[in-house]
Order: sequence, then C-alpha cells, then structure tokens
Amino acid sequence: MIEMYPGIKIYDNVFSEKEQKIIYENCLGAPYTIGWSDTPNSTESYFHCGLGLDSWQNRDYDKDLTKFLTTLENSQPYQKNINKILDKTVINCDTIADSHTLHDHKNQEVILYYACLDWQDGWGGETFFYNKEGKDIIYTSPYTPNRMIVFDGELLHRFNGPTIAGPKFRFSISTFFWKNA
Repeated sequence: MIEMYPGIKIYDNVFSEKEQKIIYENCLGAPYTIGWSDTPNSTESYFHCGLGLDSWQNRDYDKDLTKFLTTLENSQPYQKNINKILDKTVINCDTIADSHTLHDHKNQEVILYYACLDWQDGWGGETFFYNKEGKDIIYTSPYTPNRMIVFDGELLHRFNGPTIAGPKFRFSISTFFWKNA
C-alpha cells in the first residue's frame, strides 16, 4: 500500500490471476441499467449495475455473485473496512462516449477497483483527484488493472472513459462505506 496523497491509498496487484478473471467475468455479465449519474442534477446517464446491502447479505442464492463478492471482500482493502457500514457497490461500464463530471461522496469512504485485465498507455480511463476548490489536480491514477484505490469520498474526483484506441469498455467497481454510521 502506498499513500499517494492524504486520503488516497493505492494497492496494486490485489488479486491473483484467477481472482481477477472471476471479477472481470462478473463485470462482463452484470445486469447493467442506464441511469447512474455522478451528481444529483446531472443529465448524464451511465451503464451501471448496483449491488445494495441486500445483495451482499443475500449473495448465497447466486453462486457467481457469491464468488464475486467474496473475492472482493477477502482483499486487504476490504478487510481494513470490515467494521464500517457498507452502503452499496456499483459496477461501472464506461465507453468512449463517457466522461464523468467532478463529484464527491459525502460522509463516505470509497474503494475503487480497476477490473479490466489488460490496459495500455493511451487508452484513457484515468481517475483524477482535485483540491477542495476543484481547480487543481492533486493526484492522477492511470487506469491500472488489478489496482484498488481507497479514498476519502469527500475528495473531489472524476474519471474518463476509454479512448477510441482502447477497448470498448472500461470496467470499474466502486464500493461505498459510511464513515460515521
């Protein structure tokens, strides 16, 4: 684990190759809907699959969901947050048409995972973190397969979809925990 900036921790090579494939295959087969937006008054809509607390609690009814969530849950970053109250997990599926606006997640800690198995320079997908005013970038994480970023949800941030040179989809998984619940 490397702390890149106060409130931003980077974990690389989080999962084994087998575990990465379990996660990626679940991203490929997730039941996506349109409608996720980063900000309340936004007209943006994205492909996403929401897994609420009920999905985590009742996962034993679906063996693929069980493998997927258990794999995430057994990672070091999740284990460090095990005593916090989970809000939800969102699987994001971004395309070249997607570029997210600056936003935050009040009173939450976020675990972000880059789920694609392969990613190359020039394919986009970066996550940008900004100062409180939203004017200056304080840290940029390139989209790096098998990377988890644990960050304070109150940090302003945004991310890009893939470029036309990259794959059709950029998969990421965001899990939100309440800080003070």
